[in-house]
Amino acid sequence: MKRRVVVSARRSVFVVSLAFLLCLVSGMAGVASAASPIARASAPQRGSGPFKLGPANSPGGSVALERNGDLVVVYGINSDRTIVCLLRPGARGCFHVTRLRPLQGDTTFGVPEVFAPSRNHVVVLQNTCCDNSASGGDLLYSSSDGGRSFSAPVRIGTLGVSAATLIGRKVVFTAADDSAGPQVESVQVTASGPPAAIATARRKQAFAVAIGQYKGGVLIGSDFIGTKSTTTYVEYAPAGTDFNASASYRDVASFGSEHVLAMSGDALLTVQSGHNRNAVLLRIFNGRGFGPAHVVPHTRGGGPQWFTVCQDPSGRIHVFSERGLYRAYHLIEESTSTGTAWRGPADLGNAIHSTYFGAGLNRRGHGLVLGTDPAWAYPVP
Repeated sequence: MKRRVVVSARRSVFVVSLAFLLCLVSGMAGVASAASPIARASAPQRGSGPFKLGPANSPGGSVALERNGDLVVVYGINSDRTIVCLLRPGARGCFHVTRLRPLQGDTTFGVPEVFAPSRNHVVVLQNTCCDNSASGGDLLYSSSDGGRSFSAPVRIGTLGVSAATLIGRKVVFTAADDSAGPQVESVQVTASGPPAAIATARRKQAFAVAIGQYKGGVLIGSDFIGTKSTTTYVEYAPAGTDFNASASYRDVASFGSEHVLAMSGDALLTVQSGHNRNAVLLRIFNGRGFGPAHVVPHTRGGGPQWFTVCQDPSGRIHVFSERGLYRAYHLIEESTSTGTAWRGPADLGNAIHSTYFGAGLNRRGHGLVLGTDPAWAYPVP
């Protein structure tokens, strides 16, 4: 049973979503103080609770919003197909489904990432293996009709895909469990092949990774598991620098006794380790470093739990959590602009079927959270 997860253990037991890094937008209704008991969480409107999309076997999925408000939901099924599901706002099922297949019968791995960089343009990034092509198994699929059909995928490298973000017209991504350190690759959304080089942001083994952005620059988070404790590190490459060059990255933060959970925009989410009661902490990047740590309400004391974070275009930060405590295994949303005052909690419905989460929300906070294994959709009203 997945519910044996405990926060005091490492990733094999503490399940974390990285797909949240694709968040495009977010928000929420209902106000409660940080001290409000989660048992009073506001419930979703009737008919707006979670609904099943279908089977899924990828360790996560992702959501993008198109210019017309349609949602593009992407997740893996079997080991050789990636599902692209298109949903109308407020709908409870796909109006169109496309099945993407890797090249030469390869196997899919990691979290499929989806972006909508311009009107009707949708791109999907998927890690596959193992035909030993010199151009790699990272595939970029492109659609010019809003995700209804896709051209043949382009090979863009060998790094692997654990987390990704869209910065302007560039897809920037990184891979977890990398002994070389947190490596970074950046490609144009119209890429025809891999870049000449990729960057290593820090030469220390990267276990969990996360990716964010600040004013056109890229933020790379990773954690290193030492013999006695875990440390989270963050590097930053400013706008205008070459994201594929190691020299572009500078150290901006390190947080001892903390595991990295997620990043979205300039928001970093970590969880305390050791004897610190396992509180989940939010910090906001300011261009030079991170501001003070803010405890996310209702996250002290450990217990089975899964998290993701999403910063919407207005700058508001949304934390989604599923916990074995309080409203057991319901998906809870809380949001903040500064970390000092929080809106919520809001109950998005029973999430006992899901572990990993990815969010796509508009600037008013409406959208969808995707849970996988199987694929469940959680509307955010």
